[in-house]
Formats: sequence, C-alpha cells, structure tokens
Amino acid sequence: MKKRLVFIYFIAALFSITACKKTYDTYTGPSVVEMNPIVKTLSVGTVAAPGSDDVKIQLVGPQRSTATELTYTIDASSTAVSGTHYTIANVGKVTLPANSSFAYIHINLVGGSIAATDTKKLVIVLNGGADLPASANYKTYTLTLTK
Repeated sequence: MKKRLVFIYFIAALFSITACKKTYDTYTGPSVVEMNPIVKTLSVGTVAAPGSDDVKIQLVGPQRSTATELTYTIDASSTAVSGTHYTIANVGKVTLPANSSFAYIHINLVGGSIAATDTKKLVIVLNGGADLPASANYKTYTLTLTK
C-alpha cells in the first residue's frame, strides 16, 4: 500500500512538472520609439580623459526593412550648454537602421568643464519619425553631468 501511494505521488509530481506550458507574449500595439533608460548620471571626466554617453533609442514593434530617420530636440530646461559641457554630431537627427531595433545618440562630454560643486543637466526629448511616434512615457532622457 505504501509503495502504491509513493508511486501515485511520483506520477502526480511528474505530470505537474510536464504540464506547464510556456507562453510568449507578443506586442500587438502600434509601433513607437522610446529612450532606455530615461535617467542617467555621468562624470564629464578630465581634459585628458573626457567622458561620453550613448543614448539608446529602442523600437517597440516589428523591425522595419528600411532605415527610419528620427528627430529629437534639446529641451529648454537643460542647464548644460552645447560646446561648453557636451557636443553632439548631427544634433536633432538620428537614424534607426534597417532591420534593427536600436539607434544611438552619441554625446561627447567636455572634460573638466564642470566645477567640483556643480552639476548640469542635459534633457533630450525624442520626437520620433514621420510614421513612428515617440512613446509618451519614455520620450524624455535626462543626463546629469558631474565633475
């Protein structure tokens, strides 16, 4: 009798393990682009070793077969000054490559441009593209610059 109960429990445990079904959820909403992460703090570094940052923009939705031009703006609330605290090539435009889910805005920080007791903020607002809007919740990136 005891062996029979152990056997029944073993069979029940075996079925409970194999009965689990993995499901994968696929996003079915409209395609959007978003910043990820939306907040970061970095040191500008020194003149000899300045810092840099790559702002990641990700596509939420299926990849596209052609490159997509996205636009962004530097928000007026930014306290960091272009050319003094940072530089960005092709300000305002970034391209999402074909068959890709990511694009990057490369920011070069000007080493030694901030006093030890000061901080500056760079706020970037993603606008999206012609038929690819920015996510309302993840369109603003704030970079805090320190010494």
